[in-house]
Amino acid sequence: MKSSSNRLRLIALLLGIVSLQPCILLAQTQPERFWLAGRYDRTRIIIYFDAVKFNGTLPATAKKLDPEAARFFEAVGISEKFIAPFQKAPLSEHFAIGDQYDLILEENHVATVSLTTLIGCETDEGVGNDSFIGALAMLNEDDLPYFRKDYYASRRHHAGRQKPTPEIPDVWVRMENEPVEFNVQSQIVALLTDRMKTLATNAQRQRAENTSPVFQVQAFRVSDGTLRYYARAFWKPEKDSDRTGSALGAWLAPSPTLHILALEKRTCGYDDFECVVPNLLNVLNLDGKTGLVVATQGDDSTGLALVEYSDGMDLMHMRTLQSFGVGE
Repeated sequence: MKSSSNRLRLIALLLGIVSLQPCILLAQTQPERFWLAGRYDRTRIIIYFDAVKFNGTLPATAKKLDPEAARFFEAVGISEKFIAPFQKAPLSEHFAIGDQYDLILEENHVATVSLTTLIGCETDEGVGNDSFIGALAMLNEDDLPYFRKDYYASRRHHAGRQKPTPEIPDVWVRMENEPVEFNVQSQIVALLTDRMKTLATNAQRQRAENTSPVFQVQAFRVSDGTLRYYARAFWKPEKDSDRTGSALGAWLAPSPTLHILALEKRTCGYDDFECVVPNLLNVLNLDGKTGLVVATQGDDSTGLALVEYSDGMDLMHMRTLQSFGVGE
């Protein structure tokens, strides 16, 4: 009898160990979460932590909040009681007023911000959009000189985390502020024009003939300090200059010679006009990796994404850390 009892205890112990393994593995492999952060006003940011479905339950009397950063839509203030049911999912972020988060800013600067207002953004409807829950957070006055753009990234604050050294390094992950040299711009235009002729339809090529593209290029540094470019070109027909007949986006490297690393898929309207490609808004250091904040636009949709940059990949194949948007 005693031997049988011991065997049952051993089996129970083994089952307990096995049942704990998925939880242990999940804790070990769960990557740190990053969220998009946008400027709400001079001293505050807006963050959406999780996508939810309100299903029309958002209070009609909630105070409307209009952030300065585009594509963060219109938010409203909500109560802790209203938000609590949406935080019960296993992977939901559990946040509350007073919690601290890190805001990753310019020049390798990391600010500690405190949540001040719980918010919701109601965009879910029959076509399948999500709504979002999040918060406004306040920066300290000492951090405001580094708060110069509208789009950043945030992560949960850990008191023991080592912050970057206060000295500004010679090279860091960033978007360059100086214009790209004219000769480099000319080379990029030529590369994109050649690719457009290869990829465009006959109708698009005909509309683009004898027109110079509207061109934008941004230089940025990746995690090893080397230089990259993101360029966008739009060909507008002479007879209808308000519309874009063809568009192309490209990620490029300057060495050993200037070359295209990856192309961005262009999105065109139903009538093959108004072609658009993603817009690069900021470049950030995400724990030693290169993070990109990009705006996306479709014929009937708009959104934001935070991705981890990788040479040779377009945005669709880069690792997405967070994205949100709405569509018709």
